[in-house]
Amino acid sequence: MAKRIEEDFLGKVDVPADAYYGAFTVRAMNTFKISRSNVHPELYRAVIMIKKAAALTNGELGVIDKKVSDAIVKACDESLAGKFSDQFILDAFQAGAGTPLHMNVNEVIANRANELLGGKKGEYKFVHPNNHVNAGQSSNDVTPTAVRIAALLLMHPLLKEIELLEKTLTKKSSAYAKVIKVGRTHLQDAVPISYGQVFDAYAIAVKKDHETILESFESLRELGIGGTAVGTGITAHPKFKEKIVQQLSKVTHLELSLAESSVETTHNMNLFSTSSSALRNYAATLNRIANDLRLLVSGPKTGIAEVILPEIEPGSSIMPGKINPSVPEAVNMVAFQIMANDYAILLAANSGQLELNFMTPLIAHNLLNGMEMLTNCTRIFREKCIDGLRIDEKKVNEHFNNSFVYATALNPYLGYSTVSKLVTEAYKKGKSLRTLILEKKLLGEKELNKIIATATGPSEVDRGLLKKVKK
Repeated sequence: MAKRIEEDFLGKVDVPADAYYGAFTVRAMNTFKISRSNVHPELYRAVIMIKKAAALTNGELGVIDKKVSDAIVKACDESLAGKFSDQFILDAFQAGAGTPLHMNVNEVIANRANELLGGKKGEYKFVHPNNHVNAGQSSNDVTPTAVRIAALLLMHPLLKEIELLEKTLTKKSSAYAKVIKVGRTHLQDAVPISYGQVFDAYAIAVKKDHETILESFESLRELGIGGTAVGTGITAHPKFKEKIVQQLSKVTHLELSLAESSVETTHNMNLFSTSSSALRNYAATLNRIANDLRLLVSGPKTGIAEVILPEIEPGSSIMPGKINPSVPEAVNMVAFQIMANDYAILLAANSGQLELNFMTPLIAHNLLNGMEMLTNCTRIFREKCIDGLRIDEKKVNEHFNNSFVYATALNPYLGYSTVSKLVTEAYKKGKSLRTLILEKKLLGEKELNKIIATATGPSEVDRGLLKKVKK
């Protein structure tokens, strides 16, 4: 492979001749061979957007020449269009504060801008990665800003999928509003509830998570860009902060604002922990729904088997005809990973020291990948599971009629003690509670059905029926 030689204050570095990245990127690539996970592409895109906004701002303020500014902007636009995606190559686990990924972008943009101005890669004759592309910036303000922007950009597809899941759950609620099932607490038979009420509760929980995520991500709109090394703004133009935030709002199409203190945003990463906790709570909701479905689909001959899930794949390599709740199982795994990500982010946010939290690459890796996983997981859960879910009403009625779950509804009419004895007797004799009540002529079938019909919600005691029973 043809090489070119670049030199920094540490010495000479061999760089592939055709590469748009330079010496810093090569050093980082050779050092941080840690995982098979690269920096999330949305984080790279966010850094490129910052570079474009910075070039526009520095050009306007006269910090860099207009020709240089224009060349940087064009190089950024080409990068955002995907032209140099193969040039952003670093491992997600790297030097603190994201300096390697930041310099990877600086070098790619600088080399392309040099080409546009008639220069050669690696010479930096017209555009230098530090002096021009990075003017008024530092990894310590660029990386946290990029994480904010990337998260805000990934938020929209996630929230869209959450909304679609909520709508699907609401449709299931309407479809099965009149299907009364055995309610179960402690995994034991409890009192009646409708499948409509169950799916409605799921939909509301998902809706609340949507609202919490949206609210928790609002603080990410406040940017400390322009704070440079420790947030004080050393080397940045006095008007740089305000103007770059304005430019970033245009470049990203996001509503962004200048943080109250760029010193605070340089070392305080608690807002990422807050946003992550909202994702964790949503993952917990998905996990709970998936757990319920796995229980409700259990069987199909020896379990509950009231729910029928779409058959997406064979469930066994050895057992013929076996079907597993594969999608809910995958949802469980994703949920656990999000919870693990959240804990990593909590530890990272807690690791700031003095004027810097160097853990931003770890925060970015866990936050952004977690958001993408949740988006895909939510879509698959809806499309491959919830959309095609059906209730086996025959099985539901069989379980309900063989249970004693409507006994509680009889308390106002027959009394707790009497009903307790009836339940015990019915259980010992292997009879249904309905059969025993009718045999003892405590209630007529019409009266019994009327009481059972009230068992899924609040109701007033039928005084006329109460008088009749007491006679």
